[in-house]
Amino acid sequence: MGTIKPGRPAKYDLDPKGSRRPPEDPCVYRIRDSEGNILKDGETNNLRRRAGEHYRSGAFPKDSTIECMPADGRSTSRTRRVQEQRKINQDNPPLNQSKGGEGRPAKKNKL
Repeated sequence: MGTIKPGRPAKYDLDPKGSRRPPEDPCVYRIRDSEGNILKDGETNNLRRRAGEHYRSGAFPKDSTIECMPADGRSTSRTRRVQEQRKINQDNPPLNQSKGGEGRPAKKNKL
């Protein structure tokens, strides 16, 4: 079963008042700082809402961007969490608090 649509990730401002606002769509995403370093990988059923939560948390630099791969019509939160886990294992981002999805043990990584 597919999880994400093929192609390159779309890039948006993490700042909800930015000119490139994320869509309210399900996706697998990553957050990068202004130097291109991956800070967090995740999955959500509403990218705009989740980006706003991350922005308000204050854990990310204000000039961070969020990249997303939109979910295809057949994906579920469970299949997106599997993809999220793969990306976390691949990228080892410093701000991931969990190993991907709800109820997984926290990692001890910090910036």
